[in-house]
Parts: sequence; structure tokens; C-alpha cells
Amino acid sequence: MSDSANSQHSILVVDDTPTNVKVLLEMLSREGYRVLVAREGESAIEQARYARPSLILLDVMMPGIDGYETCKRLKRDPATVSIPVIFMTALGDLEDKVKGFAAGAADYVVKPFEHEEVLARVRTHVVMRRLQLVLQAGNQALDAKVAERTAELKKALEQVERLKNRLQSENTYLQQEISEQTGHRDIVGDSAALKEMLRKVDLVAAADTTVLIHGETGSGKELIARAVHERSPRRERPMVKLNCSAISAGLVESELFGHLKGAFTGASDKRVGRFELADGGTLFLDEVSELPLETQTKLLRVLQEGEFEPVGSSKSVKVDVRVIAACNRNLQADVTNGRFRADLFYRLNVFPIDVPALRQRAEDIPALAEFFMARFARKMGKSLRRIDPDTLEKLKAYSWPGNIRDLQNAIERATILSSGDTLTVDWILETPAQSCFAVAAAGGNGANTASVAPPAVNGGVLTLEELERQHFISVLKKTHGVIEGKQGAAKILNLTPSTTRFRMKKLGITRELYE
Repeated sequence: MSDSANSQHSILVVDDTPTNVKVLLEMLSREGYRVLVAREGESAIEQARYARPSLILLDVMMPGIDGYETCKRLKRDPATVSIPVIFMTALGDLEDKVKGFAAGAADYVVKPFEHEEVLARVRTHVVMRRLQLVLQAGNQALDAKVAERTAELKKALEQVERLKNRLQSENTYLQQEISEQTGHRDIVGDSAALKEMLRKVDLVAAADTTVLIHGETGSGKELIARAVHERSPRRERPMVKLNCSAISAGLVESELFGHLKGAFTGASDKRVGRFELADGGTLFLDEVSELPLETQTKLLRVLQEGEFEPVGSSKSVKVDVRVIAACNRNLQADVTNGRFRADLFYRLNVFPIDVPALRQRAEDIPALAEFFMARFARKMGKSLRRIDPDTLEKLKAYSWPGNIRDLQNAIERATILSSGDTLTVDWILETPAQSCFAVAAAGGNGANTASVAPPAVNGGVLTLEELERQHFISVLKKTHGVIEGKQGAAKILNLTPSTTRFRMKKLGITRELYE
């Protein structure tokens, strides 16, 4: 080892004999080592603790504590335990050598000193010490790297788990969407009102702007939301929807933001919310006016900051979601009466789209009726090919209080009752509660007529069952279809939610009757 390399190492000489110290000092200094000197054990321990020499040359017999005790204390101290100690002992004194090794010494040199022997042993232990330090540093660096990689792997696994949960939830959601999809996905018609609305859809689709769609129940608000999504750069990601009026106030936040396992009673598993499902895509909030005020506050934060906390978690989740909201009543009026936050209204109402009622685009009714007839005829294996011209006029003249959904249901009922190739609706009752059809389906000669009677009455008086049915429908309209909760239909009817649903099924009350 060169003198310059040796200069990086210090050697502590511990001896109370000046002659020995002088010999070792001159010998080691010539080799380039930095030499430290201590004349007794206590001083040697202090110097070793703070100077951390590469090697200690330790005499056995010294004032105060002897070399054996000094060595034992050096080996008990974590700061000095790894520093090699070479005992200096008299020639042939075997007992000193044994006791020195027992105390923790690594080697020994004998007195009087042999120059080459001392330097050889010093060089060997200095090199070993240097290699030991290099190995320790390497191990520490390796441990740090392993810890860093372990942390990165843990983070990656958490991300994979999160993505897996999200994909599983997304797959489940999309399967539900497919199974529940009953309305048409195409926008049918050529009226001026429809063209103007679609012009607005084309303008806003690529802008990634928040959209507020307003229209009557059954007018096709979801179709317009889907049109905006499918014309946007987000079309490759899903459009996730949530009907805010169909979820109880206590569960709406879980539906929107998800929850952790055990976040509340009944939360047996972790749930991914609609916002996370829609990350990169679009979230359609139908009947957004039904959101509780507290949830409105949290929705506003997501719109402004792009992050939220799942129920039961303090960790924020960042998302990139375009929100399209819809409502069937005047949100500005809700703001005035305190039912809806003004700041959220302005944040949603960046680009409003009004969906015209079917009665405002009556010229589209024939195309819609034929579209539905073709769909249901294909589904039911019927041979219907056209709609009687007089029937089309009657369809155009009817007010359609349930809008497109009302027309769709009417054509579906008519298709069920048809057996020829022409669909004919004989008459329509204008009272919404009694709106029904007598439908005749015939060939070109108008034969084979079937009819559906209006609700059962007795001398113009409704039966108790029909009165109950109309009362249920009236209450459900007031609650916008919400059954549970303080403002739900069950509470107003003084029934349990399960009993309410049972009676609705018994009375034949379907969603289109009260939405």
C-alpha cells in the first residue's frame, strides 16, 4: 500500500513507555500512517470513540485500567467494537497472548519490536479494516437500495390492487349497464328543435366543459349526455351514470366516492365509487337536483380540485372526469329557495342544453314510432312493416306527457298486441292517469283487431285498488321515485320500504308511470 493510501488511515498507539511510543511513531509515520497516542486506557477509549482509528496497538501493562480491560470496554462499545486491536506483549509470554485474544484482540506483536513484523501485521489488519469498511458501506447501500425498491414495489402493488379493484368494479358496472339498457341509443328525428340541440352537442363535445342538460322526464336527457360523450375525446373510456334520485341520502356519497371496508355498518368490502370508475371518461349525474346539500359541497370540491376522499378514508384520490348533469326541474329556482348550492349550480351550468319535449318536436313522432316498432317487432319476431297513416296522425296529435319514453312504451304494447303487418292505434285517452290504447294490428285490409280496456271503473267511480294505485303514483312523483329516507315515499305512505315495493309490484306500478 502506498504512503498516500496509508495517509487515509490512522493508528492509535496506547503505551505508557515513551521509548516504545517513539519507536512506533517513527516506524509508522515513515509508512505514511497518521499516528495517535494515548498513555493510559481511559484516554485510549475516548480517542477511539471520537477519532475512529483504523487500528489500535495496545500495551498490556498500563497505569489505571490495564490493556485487557481496555480491550473489553472497546469491544462493548458499538462505536469501537469493529476496530481491530493488536496487543503488544513480551516475547514468549503465552498467558498474555491468550488473555489478549479472550478480551477481543485480533493479533499481537512482541517486544522488543521487529520492524518488518510490526509493519506486516499492521498492513494486514489495515487492509482488512479497509475492506471491512468498504463491505459495510456496500451492505448499507444495498440495504438502502433494497428498502427503496421495496417501497417502490409496495407502492406499485398498491397501484395494481387499486387498478384491479377499479377494473373489476368497472366491469361489473358495465355489465349492469348492458343488462339494464332498454331504451334506444340512437337519436331519431329531423325536426328543427332536434337539429338545434344537436348543433349545441357538437359545439360542446370536444371542449371538455361541464354540461347541464335540462328537460322533462322521458325526453331523452341521457341520450344527449351519451351523444356528448361519444363525440368527445373521452369516447374510449366509459360514460358512467348515477341517478341521484334513486339512491338514498345515506348511500349517495358511497356511490359517488366509494368507501373502505368497515367505513360504516354494512360496508363489508371496499367499494370503488362512480367518480373513480369514470376516471378518464365521463360521469353522468341524472336528477342532480336530488343530491343532499352536504353531498353538493363535496361534489363541488371534486369539480374544482379533481380529487376526493372515499368514505372512511383520509387519503385523497385524484381523478380526471368530465361531469354532465341533468335535471327535470328549474335548478335556478332550487338555488333561490335554498335547495341547491348557487356555486355548484354555476359550476355545472357552464354550458346548458335544453332538451325539447316530444310535443315540441311532433314532426319527429312518426320516425320515432317506426324506429320503436321495428325494434320491438324484431325482438318479438313480429312481421310489422308499417304504421297506419291515421294512427300516425293520432300519435302526432297526442300530448305525450311521458315524452319519448311514453311513446316507446305505447309502441311496445301495440307491438305485443299485433299479429298483422300494420300497426294501428284506435284511440287515446288524454287523462294521463288513464292513458291507454286500443290497438288494432291488421294486414292491408285492416282485419284482426285487438283492444286494451281503460282502467276498471264502476259507473264512473274508480275502484279502491285504482285509487290506491293513483295515490302511490302521486306520492312517487312528489318524491321523484325515491322510496327510502326521510323524504321518501315509504315515509309519506307510513309503510316500510319493503312493503312499499311489494304494493307497487302488486299494483303494477312501473318507473315510467311516476318519472
